[in-house]
Amino acid sequence: MIGKLIIIQVTKMPFILKNKETEQYRLFGSLPILCSSIGFDEKKEKNLRYIFSQKKEIKFENNEFLIVKVVLERGGSN
Repeated sequence: MIGKLIIIQVTKMPFILKNKETEQYRLFGSLPILCSSIGFDEKKEKNLRYIFSQKKEIKFENNEFLIVKVVLERGGSN
């Protein structure tokens, strides 16, 4: 029997949230935490996952929020 090994690497990308009413910015380490903090239900979270993962978009905007998916650059020792 020949088996297949599939490795799926899940990279959690940070998201920047801008509240348009208050002009405040917040940084989130994951989409579920961001959605929870702004009151998005599971359906809206699933829609955002589709937008950022499947459609490969880096930005979502509605009347209340601007959400941008960013790459986190880390420093380290060589």
